[in-house]
Amino acid sequence: MELPEVETTPILLLRFTSKSSKQLIDLVAERFQDEGLIVDRVNEKNGESSSVILTLTTTQEHLEEQAELGHYMFLNVQSNVTECFEVKKRHRFCDRSKPHCDKYGLFQASDWLALTTRLFNGVTVLRSGQTENKLSNLLKDEYHANYLLSDFDEIGLEKISHSERWADHGERSDYLRHVLEIYGLVDTITPLHLPAMRREITLQTTLAPWYSINPPVENIKAYYGWEIGLYFAWMGFLTRWLFFPGVLGLFIYILRIYRNDTIDTDEYTPFYGLVCFFWAVLFLRFWEREEHRLSYHWGTFPLTAYERQKYFAKRIDFRGFVRVSPVTGELETYFPSFRRRPRYLVSAAVTLVMLAVAFSIMILSLNLQGYIRPQSNPSRWHDKNKHPFHFPSFAILAEEGQIFDSKSEWRVYIPTVLHVACIFTLNNIYRLVAEKLTNYENHETERSHEHSLILKRFLFEAFDCYVALFYLAFYERDVVRLRSELATVFQIDTLRRFLLECVVPVILLWLKLGRVWLPSNKNTVEEFRPSVEEIVREADMGAYEQFDDMMEICIQLGYVTLFASAYPLASLVSILANWVEVRSDAFKLAFCQRPMANRSSGLGVWKGLFASVIWTSALTNCLIAGFTSDQLVYYLPTFYIGEATGYREMGHDKGWVLVFVMFGLERLLLVSGLLVYNAIPEVAEDILECIERRQFIQSKAAEETKREERRRSSIKKAK
Repeated sequence: MELPEVETTPILLLRFTSKSSKQLIDLVAERFQDEGLIVDRVNEKNGESSSVILTLTTTQEHLEEQAELGHYMFLNVQSNVTECFEVKKRHRFCDRSKPHCDKYGLFQASDWLALTTRLFNGVTVLRSGQTENKLSNLLKDEYHANYLLSDFDEIGLEKISHSERWADHGERSDYLRHVLEIYGLVDTITPLHLPAMRREITLQTTLAPWYSINPPVENIKAYYGWEIGLYFAWMGFLTRWLFFPGVLGLFIYILRIYRNDTIDTDEYTPFYGLVCFFWAVLFLRFWEREEHRLSYHWGTFPLTAYERQKYFAKRIDFRGFVRVSPVTGELETYFPSFRRRPRYLVSAAVTLVMLAVAFSIMILSLNLQGYIRPQSNPSRWHDKNKHPFHFPSFAILAEEGQIFDSKSEWRVYIPTVLHVACIFTLNNIYRLVAEKLTNYENHETERSHEHSLILKRFLFEAFDCYVALFYLAFYERDVVRLRSELATVFQIDTLRRFLLECVVPVILLWLKLGRVWLPSNKNTVEEFRPSVEEIVREADMGAYEQFDDMMEICIQLGYVTLFASAYPLASLVSILANWVEVRSDAFKLAFCQRPMANRSSGLGVWKGLFASVIWTSALTNCLIAGFTSDQLVYYLPTFYIGEATGYREMGHDKGWVLVFVMFGLERLLLVSGLLVYNAIPEVAEDILECIERRQFIQSKAAEETKREERRRSSIKKAK
């Protein structure tokens, strides 16, 4: 599918609030046009009130200029390596084989969005060299926008007291977008969907053959951008890799049923846990190789941590003290780290309180499910050593004949469903709390703010999902109940995701539009331009949030790896869950506001979280095999003591040896895993060769330039 002319395709949307006067909107539109943006106006009527929407696009010339200024990397079709784009050498980068690109073979829809956004974000209230204009005067007189950094420059920073240097509106308050958002003059700034491309990609993903597990990653990246493309690439890669532990886990399960063993006594299950650990280590390393391959072909491989930090805009809500930058010599807003550290302590204290609430609800749920039974282990729990988490008034409800009868075929699931509902509710509550805490920490950039928010929410939601499993595994040391809880929670959560992400959106769409969205066979320029009704509708759409999707997959990976010795079938369930997830996410993206196309070379902080789960699985699987279950009794029978109740404990005289063996095995697994991990290069050899070839070409070009300069210099001297 070839893109139409960019000049005829609206890319960004701004909706002004009722505070914005017609004069302001006209001046803003004029200022955007001065910087190369093409502006169109749409009037939205909502009953008696109305608002104005501006749609923005730009020209091909300005796109190419922004690509050169932003050091965008594209494939040089002559040398077959990625290089920084240069306008004067544009013919070298024209590649018509790229999916969904313009007629020149240069830019895809995601490039349009990223470059137009870069141009839009760079528009300032004042032109370079101006001290005032009609727009700045209107903002100051009518909207009291008196916190521009240019004001400090006029007054003189040395004349302002330290307390007066506190800027309420962030470093980039000279930029028009930030001023409009800071003072509530716009309420929505979002990319616009291209109906034809959205329709095609959604159909390719959601209506793919039932056996397809590979989403159209290149097409998704071409439209939604690098971050979304990497997410779908990760989902396809993970699903393919899950087949090995899935088939092996099914074989272990069938073998256990055939031999009439339980998960507690099956001597082959510990080996499955070991295999899963090495599988996960290999999966992590090969994903890094795939990630680097994609980022190289997509032109984001050379982004260092510093470059990625600088590519993302400063936060509008960032506040600090105005100072002269020691790097650029210009005015900037600065917030010292010693002022942020106490705020981290406040965030930690509030999070601990929320974790305590989640732990209390978990204990209540386990009592209602009948999982906390001191009488099942009388040698450990007796009158002199009572169970600290057993509450008889709740546990009795799980007895036979009671409302939560643990032996009933259906009533046994009621407490688990309630627990899943409580987890979902607590996660939503902490989401709001975490956002407020992260805002309070006052991070400078959007990226650092996002990382802090992800870490908080991951810590809480992972604790909320795993705490009951860790409690049953390592406190109660009951692998049968661990497996039952894990299987029930995993399956109910998978069903919840299917209902909330597939069924409910379709029903809501039917109720809202009277039909389910259907494809069109048209492929005209008009199909790339949203109608007025679609523009107004997109302004009211909800924003897409990638955190929930990434968090679900991270928790799922924990179920597969952390508790492999307790539930070998988790990998098979994950394949089915991912099959649904990929299709539901593509459908969800089509009916949310189109996300910003942020350049990205990887999964970022999420990859570190995935790695932490994988490396922790070495410890958890060793503990489950050695302490939680009787799986090692077959191999080390003299280290255990059996009781009349059937419960087995470590032998008192040899218990320390078993502890030494288990933790020694865990250390051996970690060392072996690190050796395997580091034996495989992080970057594939063919990608390294491409990078070396690019460096060779650049060095040759630099030598040629110097040679030409010396030749001209010698000619000039001769004259």
